[in-house]
Amino acid sequence: MKILYVISDRNVGGAGIQLCGLLRNLDRRRFDPVVALPYGSALRARLLALRVPVHELEHPCSRVSAASVRELLGVVRAVSPDVVHANAALCARIAGRLSGRPVVHTRHCCFPAAQAGNPLLRGAERWANRLLSDRVIATSASAARALVREGIPRSAIRVILNGAEPVRPVPEAELAVWRQRLNLGPQDYCVGLCARLEPCKGHETFLRAAALASAAMPERRFRFLIVGDGSRRRELEGMVRALGLEEAVRMTGFVQDVAPVYRLLHIHVSCSVSETSCLAVSEGMSASLPTLVSSAPGNRAMLGQSGAGFCFPVGDAAALSAAICRIAADPSLENALRHAAYRRYSARFTARAMTRRVEALYRTL
Repeated sequence: MKILYVISDRNVGGAGIQLCGLLRNLDRRRFDPVVALPYGSALRARLLALRVPVHELEHPCSRVSAASVRELLGVVRAVSPDVVHANAALCARIAGRLSGRPVVHTRHCCFPAAQAGNPLLRGAERWANRLLSDRVIATSASAARALVREGIPRSAIRVILNGAEPVRPVPEAELAVWRQRLNLGPQDYCVGLCARLEPCKGHETFLRAAALASAAMPERRFRFLIVGDGSRRRELEGMVRALGLEEAVRMTGFVQDVAPVYRLLHIHVSCSVSETSCLAVSEGMSASLPTLVSSAPGNRAMLGQSGAGFCFPVGDAAALSAAICRIAADPSLENALRHAAYRRYSARFTARAMTRRVEALYRTL
């Protein structure tokens, strides 16, 4: 069965990492993948390394236009897929439907529809949602509820949680290089947040908690790592200075291979305002990291009653700081959380389990 994947990412974000995990675990004896993506996308090299054919698009598939639909129709004719799988790209769903192929699309977030403020466009989007997809993958129950509100029938929705590849072991020599790169000492206690620098990820809560934890436990050499890049970089750098955290905070920018960073951490944090099934949380659990997550519905569901960490109210820096200090002060607690985190990952959030569920969905089409 040939599957044409269409993704609009120009950089390597959560959707791209999730797609790579899916392709790495796809049963190539039964499924033949091809990917269409924007020209110059940073994902191209990763896909070629997985031996997946790539079609680069001249017209942006993140926006609907006659040119983008025509171009994707040409790709569909050239590839002749059995299924078109779009990562939210509406023009790909239109091209798939016009070509008579079954269409799947994945919903990675639970935000309101992009056209929510415009009644005419909102109505058009609801119409499109009903007609343009045979099945919709929601990456959490909260994403599924958002899809229902946007007009997609419940019978068309399948909840398939994101799965992550396990973070690889990192030899001590490589960790030493990273400690030097990030100016980390042997006694530093590292707390990290791995996410795009965008408003929905709640970095301001992380930084306020960093200031509170540093003041509450001055004897502990906390180092707070912010991994990722995005539109808020300058704003967050200014907040670091305003809070007097220049010595404690490390902003790494985008990191191609995050394994060494995860292996340097003692605690992993997600401060998201809204979340479905966060790949960074899965990755942190795969690295046996105590997990602190905001109370966004997807985060709460990922942590569950696993004992892998603690949940704090969205935006509550004091609660996050208290949880950080509680773990940092109790090595036996940290160790117990580490074991529970890996068990949770193995039971619920592997890329292999996610892929098997997606393959089963393809077979129903």
